[in-house]
Amino acid sequence: MSRRGTMMRWVGAGAAALAFVSCTEDRLTGVDPDTAPGDASETVEIELSAADLPVWSDTTFTGYALPSTSGIRLVSSGSDLVSRVLARFSTLPDSVFLDDERIAVERFDNAALRLIVDTLESSIPDAGAQLTAYALARGFDDREASWTNATAMEPWAMPGGDLGDVLGTLEISSLEADTLFLSFDVVSDSILQAWLADDGEPGLALVAETDGTSFTFEQVVLSFDAKPMGRDTLVATLRSPAPSTFIFDPETPPPAGALRLGGLPAARAYINFRLPESVQGVKLRGARINRATLLLTSSGVPNAPFATTDTLLASGFSLLTNPIEFGPKAPVGSNFDSSVQIDPEAMQDGGVLEIPITNLVRIWAQADADSVPDINLGIRMLPEGDRLAFWEYGDATDPARVPRLRMLVTPITQFDLP
Repeated sequence: MSRRGTMMRWVGAGAAALAFVSCTEDRLTGVDPDTAPGDASETVEIELSAADLPVWSDTTFTGYALPSTSGIRLVSSGSDLVSRVLARFSTLPDSVFLDDERIAVERFDNAALRLIVDTLESSIPDAGAQLTAYALARGFDDREASWTNATAMEPWAMPGGDLGDVLGTLEISSLEADTLFLSFDVVSDSILQAWLADDGEPGLALVAETDGTSFTFEQVVLSFDAKPMGRDTLVATLRSPAPSTFIFDPETPPPAGALRLGGLPAARAYINFRLPESVQGVKLRGARINRATLLLTSSGVPNAPFATTDTLLASGFSLLTNPIEFGPKAPVGSNFDSSVQIDPEAMQDGGVLEIPITNLVRIWAQADADSVPDINLGIRMLPEGDRLAFWEYGDATDPARVPRLRMLVTPITQFDLP
């Protein structure tokens, strides 16, 4: 064997000896790991009701979406709901652009309403349905109009709007097409010139004349032809209503004594609470919050037409101040990362909606008591204002449905030097 081979063998033997020594030698501290100080804390589940917390306040605020700001327009006639669209066309043109020239409008022709229908959310009787557009005899305030009032201070002469002359009628035999055209039967130029002269006042109402009819419109647009002065041509023109809304009966009841999500006007639940520093010997401040969930107990299915069989979505968000003190315009912080489903079958009386709030509670647990004493959050429906339906949950005054907080907590591990 060469000298180099002999050296390699001795180096290998030396390394093996060192490895053997390192494996059998005690730890530097000389402490048995099974008896080391600071054994890992056991993860525990804690559930607290609102009544168990040092501070808890909750409320419902409404108005975050209105019928006028909603993405839908409802026209229906049924035993549970009657609704009508109100629209005003205040941007009618007095001139058109043609051949690189701005030319005054001489006449309006062929006026019609172009209606984009959500066919999945609409229904008509087997025998068909009739829609009628009426000129309004009285104007309306789009943010304040309701089934009973044209404005906050002015009631309709007849509930549902003061209907004037018939502008046009449409017979509908099926919902196979998602675009409908309701042509005006009156002289187009007469009505549109009157609207042009008065900023669209007083507007029109779209009414379902057939019982059992329900339409959800995504768009209501006025289409017409404008004839330029001195030209033998017509310019096809579209105008969206400005403003528009829909009114309905029964009107949405106020959320008395409950936390409400959704509906129109859209409602949100706002909550302020303070956690105890410790619970049954478990210190929360400084602990690892593995999961935290707010549990809201349903008060049951709302009355028609505010109930739904559709699965809806709800989501939470942080608030930058106490909403109970600041009010409905409390500044919003960050949205929660995920939304939760509201399953109608699960939301019978006693069904529980689970809102994850882990990050909020983690921030509280990791902060100094003086810097983050309270937790402020809101819960809303997603999207807001796309339907009349809402769900309600017990608040702190409802002993049978009081909100609860469930947490999975690993307390801080204490290390004591030997």
